[in-house]
Amino acid sequence: MKKSKISVSLLVLFSYNLAFSEARQGNIPTKEQVHKLVAAAWKEPIESIDITYYEDYTGVPVPIEQICKEVKDYYTKEDERFGRKKENFKPYELERRKKNIETNVKIRSEHQKFPRKIKKRLWVSGHNQRIDFVKVGPSEELGPNTPFVHTFINTKDANTGDFISFHYSHEMKTVFVDTTKWTKQTIVKFAGIPFASALQAFLGTNQGTAAEPIFVPDPNKIQELARTGLAKIEYIGEVKVKGDAVNRISISPDQNAPDTRDIIKIGDPNRFPLVVLTCDREDYSRVYRKEFHLPVTNRIIYLSQCSDFDSKGFPHKITEIKYDKDGSFIEKSVYRIEKVELNPVISDEVFEFNPPPGYKVKDSRTEK
Repeated sequence: MKKSKISVSLLVLFSYNLAFSEARQGNIPTKEQVHKLVAAAWKEPIESIDITYYEDYTGVPVPIEQICKEVKDYYTKEDERFGRKKENFKPYELERRKKNIETNVKIRSEHQKFPRKIKKRLWVSGHNQRIDFVKVGPSEELGPNTPFVHTFINTKDANTGDFISFHYSHEMKTVFVDTTKWTKQTIVKFAGIPFASALQAFLGTNQGTAAEPIFVPDPNKIQELARTGLAKIEYIGEVKVKGDAVNRISISPDQNAPDTRDIIKIGDPNRFPLVVLTCDREDYSRVYRKEFHLPVTNRIIYLSQCSDFDSKGFPHKITEIKYDKDGSFIEKSVYRIEKVELNPVISDEVFEFNPPPGYKVKDSRTEK
């Protein structure tokens, strides 16, 4: 059985301290539905991935004043980081700095012409992550022959075990070495049921420790969910939760596809639902639509729609939209998956430091 790491944030999202008797309502899952939910929660996780995809990104434009301030603040922090004082700059250095700021402001302003078209190839294996990346404007085309402009790598030093990151800027023919992790890519979240580890905590028994939980399905909890529509958790490892953290889970046919899809709703019984999933009736890990709601206003703050699933359950067309707490649009991404391989064996060479001939190396770890 694979290990499941439970974050406090997921448990807070799903659960509130309530009496069991308060939460009993309709659409209680049948035994068959509960067992399909358990199968989805304990589906073999993605340990590694090799995926190439295109993304059209649209966001809310940032005011030019804010862009100018952020760029200037960045240069100020860099000066402080390397002990450079502006009053000691020579006139030509000040002029170069000014032009660099103006260039970066112009580039960031250009990047606000939406949709931004992005092409990525992503490798993930354990703590290793590599992203080959190129981004262009709405009037430009991306295709199989479009070269990548950047490569970002997270890995560990083979000799010391310390975390290390590489940024290959192919246009500058330079490799930047640092210890700042690049953002973890979340494309894998579209495969499988969301919050699977939290569902395991509510429907399973921990046979590991608090630090390294290993949940296995609990027949008593499974039976209770089918009887009452409720799931609770009292312990995480050996740590007792204050009160009983309770979820209500309801499952009913999707009115738009009553013969093939089910709607799964999850959340606090008094502020229900927090999560709404539209799933394949035969396989709940195949999720066509996800909605995340705010608990008080019930506004949707996140929505994704998936289609064109392959034989391993990975969607090849995805639309993802985010909203703020007032329901206003924040950003939208439309993904098209070109190819994907789940759980491949990825060679360590993919993540190793290997600058192409003629590339400069700038190691920020040694600069003071």
